Amino acid sequence: MKQRYLLILSTIFFLGTGTASADPWSGMAEITSVYPHSGGLVFNTTYTNENLSSCDNGKRFSISKSHPNYETLVSTMLSAFMSAKKINFNIDSNQQLQCQPTINRFIMVK
Repeated sequence: MKQRYLLILSTIFFLGTGTASADPWSGMAEITSVYPHSGGLVFNTTYTNENLSSCDNGKRFSISKSHPNYETLVSTMLSAFMSAKKINFNIDSNQQLQCQPTINRFIMVK
């Protein structure tokens, strides 16, 4: 009985500690450039993630025009850039290495 109990607990622990990865956050970063184009807004930052971004030494990211909150994100991003405010952005992790991976949200700090 004791062995069966331990086996059940081990199984629960194993299943509860899966390898699902959360979308990574950048930490506080400065926006160093913005580049609006037909597919959305590309921006570079002081944050580097070469596992997801292959351009500009891992510092290039984007907001896709297909994002449901695109206008709000872009206007806030431009405001942060013009006022030299730092942002903490969340990168969609369900994408492979590419030049400018998309973000899905960010926080601007005063």
